Amino acid sequence: MRRPILWSLGFLIVGIICGAFVNFPFSVFILAAVVASVVLYKFYDYKPLIFLAVFFMIGFFRVGTSLENHTHEPTQARFSGRVIDVGYTRGGNQRAVLRGTHPETGRNVRIMAYIRPHQRHLELGQEATIYGELLPLRRAENPGGYDQFRHLRPQKIDATIWPEEIRAGEIRRSPMIILREMRDAIGAVYDEILPPREAAVLKSMTLGDRLDLDRDLAELYRGMGIFHILSISGLHVTILMLAANKFFAFFMRERRAAMLALGVMVAYCLMTGAAIPTVRAVTMGGVLVGAKIFYREYDLLTSVAWACLALLIYEPLQLFGAGFQLSFGAVFGIGILTAPVERLLSRLKFPHGTEFWRNFRESLAVGIAVVSSTYIVFAYHFYEIPLYSLLGNLITMPTVALLLILGVIAGIVGLVSLPLATLLAGAVYYILRFYEATAIFFSNLPFAMLRTGGGNLTVAALGVAVLGTFAYMYHEFDDEIFARRRKIFFATACALIITVTLTAFPLNQQRTDLENYKIIRHRTDTIIISGYRIDEGERIRFGAPHGGESDLLRYLDMRGVNRAALLLTSPPLPADEARLARILPRVHTLYLPAHAEGATESLMNEALARLDLPENIVFLHDGDTRTGATPIRVHAMPMGRFEISFPETGDFSGDKLEKVKQKK
Repeated sequence: MRRPILWSLGFLIVGIICGAFVNFPFSVFILAAVVASVVLYKFYDYKPLIFLAVFFMIGFFRVGTSLENHTHEPTQARFSGRVIDVGYTRGGNQRAVLRGTHPETGRNVRIMAYIRPHQRHLELGQEATIYGELLPLRRAENPGGYDQFRHLRPQKIDATIWPEEIRAGEIRRSPMIILREMRDAIGAVYDEILPPREAAVLKSMTLGDRLDLDRDLAELYRGMGIFHILSISGLHVTILMLAANKFFAFFMRERRAAMLALGVMVAYCLMTGAAIPTVRAVTMGGVLVGAKIFYREYDLLTSVAWACLALLIYEPLQLFGAGFQLSFGAVFGIGILTAPVERLLSRLKFPHGTEFWRNFRESLAVGIAVVSSTYIVFAYHFYEIPLYSLLGNLITMPTVALLLILGVIAGIVGLVSLPLATLLAGAVYYILRFYEATAIFFSNLPFAMLRTGGGNLTVAALGVAVLGTFAYMYHEFDDEIFARRRKIFFATACALIITVTLTAFPLNQQRTDLENYKIIRHRTDTIIISGYRIDEGERIRFGAPHGGESDLLRYLDMRGVNRAALLLTSPPLPADEARLARILPRVHTLYLPAHAEGATESLMNEALARLDLPENIVFLHDGDTRTGATPIRVHAMPMGRFEISFPETGDFSGDKLEKVKQKK
């Protein structure tokens, strides 16, 4: 039996899914896993297959441990621990992860502390005691909404806290802290030798620091389909590891050079925060080095399966994250789809007579494999796909290696000599400017981001089935086998097309514009979006600091709604321009508060002057009543704000909405 590690990974994944979502008795699952192992043993006559049930049990029990939370209700508590990670939010708050003993259960946990700008900030390795309300991780309240539990629990975070009191202790230095300090020093070099926009991109690519990354530029990269180069992905680690290996090979034998390069990449992984793609790539590099040491043949699918298995045993909840699925989906896509795509290109009489065309065909096949396998993840999690991502990657890939290597060298050299680092950064600057200009061109093309809806497991499963049957169809060149397998592929593709069509345009259901959405600003740093669905009359709420509009847009996409009405309960500020620019193209009617005490017309005009406003703009005054699917009544408040009451459900101001959310 070839690649038994793939079967082990499959049983582990099934165990994780069953442990997370299915409530049958555990004995039933064990019996099913043993039966499946025995059946596979009969087919393959491979005795160790009987132990595949062990991986199922590991996945089942490990996901149960990961789902166990020690903080269930908001609790005033004093928590002491050591700072193991720090960062900053876009609002200027420090984000510090403390590891210590839970005040109620006595278990070792991690707490995410959000420290306000005026409070004392903590440092890596520092002992600290904080006092405040421990808050359990929130689940998404609506489809497409932010799921704090899904985002933070895979990082083993148990609760969050906004400390009222902070007591900082001594700092204990460790190799991890030294590596993180080196990362900060290299980031400071980039700030010195490059303009802020380009420095932020390079810090994101090489150091995993996205704090200063321009949001509009990130959206351009996303529309071009090259957003992945802004994070430390497997591509980055592979390029840097190969470069380090070549460098060390000048001074020592190949096997020793590979081991030293792997050690350097492990240190790099720890320095940049040990993100999933980085750990995956370094693990695959370890398998490659092991193959060289023991003189074994390197196999891509086996190495990526080992990496995936190790990460899922460590933290099973990573399986459900978009980053994990994109990272491993792309690599598995390369391993499974590249050869079939090449065979398809050969059947299409693609030029292949010269070495140039052969290399180009191989690169094109790899690109198609990556894009096809990641489109499913984009459509499911992000409700849209970058239509031109294949072209974008073909254009940028030839220069990514040069950009990364020069960027890393410039950062290290800058620790010694800034003038020399500035000289090296010249090529980096022009490559990044080329990326930006190309991204602007692609973003202006029609259907740059194709909205697909999302969150449909049936569609995602059929998408995987289509890719699998395609690989099965082009697995061999025999015409008779090809003709038989082609029928299976076309049947699967037709099922996918029908399912997508019915999802986008359900039978006996008319999709109309939403007339009754409300966006409520709260405490200047949070958007709370509240409204009703026309078809069911169900109240929905969204909330996310500095980005609640993304939740609304995803919800509209999922429901097949093209445009909605927008109601602001306070005058827009200049700081709201970026988020309004994203929402207004989907708005047919804009409701604004009439100016009251303290609100000036110039402030509103400054925020709206550069925006593409909808044709219908309605100003609301105190006492106004709007009827329709959702009757509302307006109550004027100071500073140009007002409250909204719903005659059927009671009063809900911005403050009251927030309190209702917390009680839930």
